[in-house]
Amino acid sequence: MENCMIKKVAKISKDIDATDEVELSWFDMQKPNLTGVSKNGINFVVKAKFTHLHENDILVCEDDYAIKVKRSADEVFVLEFSDALVFAKTAYEIGNRHQPVMIEDYKITLLDDISLGDIIKDCYTNENINVEKTKGYFKPNGKAHHSH
Repeated sequence: MENCMIKKVAKISKDIDATDEVELSWFDMQKPNLTGVSKNGINFVVKAKFTHLHENDILVCEDDYAIKVKRSADEVFVLEFSDALVFAKTAYEIGNRHQPVMIEDYKITLLDDISLGDIIKDCYTNENINVEKTKGYFKPNGKAHHSH
């Protein structure tokens, strides 16, 4: 019944061997406090000592059990714009929600987040915006998801 015990992560290492791994979303990798379950069914907890996790970090537990962090695909919306003003207004509205975004030429990719539901709904009704819900690897511009 070792799997019922929760292992506490003592440190994060790089380039060491790991006996297990866990897939985490971009959002989960940003959390200072995280609980998870590895592929081998091991429950673990990471506390706020660490800023955030990166792909290929090795979570080393107090008993030296090592879990490699892998990146999972995120549920994202890809918004493609045919009009510069609509693009600017939509980017402004999303920015006011303090949500992380990936901005490219006439294209915004954002995480599927309940706080953006009304904006996404409006995008679907705008003929100048093509909306696609998909899975992808989210990598926001700048220092996204900061605290004030």
